Amino acid sequence: MSQRQLRVAELVQREVSSALRQGWATEAALITITRATVTPDLRQVRVGYAVSGDDAARKSARALLKRVRSELRATVGAALQLKSTPELLFAEDDVTGAVARVQAMLDELSRQDGTKPKPDAE
Repeated sequence: MSQRQLRVAELVQREVSSALRQGWATEAALITITRATVTPDLRQVRVGYAVSGDDAARKSARALLKRVRSELRATVGAALQLKSTPELLFAEDDVTGAVARVQAMLDELSRQDGTKPKPDAE
């Protein structure tokens, strides 16, 4: 990824997060913008987000982002000042699943090594 793509991605991530907090604070309380990836032509940005909560919270977050996508795009466009404003594509990141997989791998390695976690010193 080029330096320009990285800068645009960082700015998009920051602006989307900020706009959600300012415009839809109560609805977006459980949403965390985790990443942004820009295509080489700067026409599309894939914005990753994570939701704290159950399936109903994830469904609500998905609906909110779909509903406000054009407003977020306008906000991002004003901040970017590019020739054309990139299209925002939202993709949910399964952060809790990734954490659980890493923990399971660490537990398995611990079992294979025969080591046990040390108790906290008092």
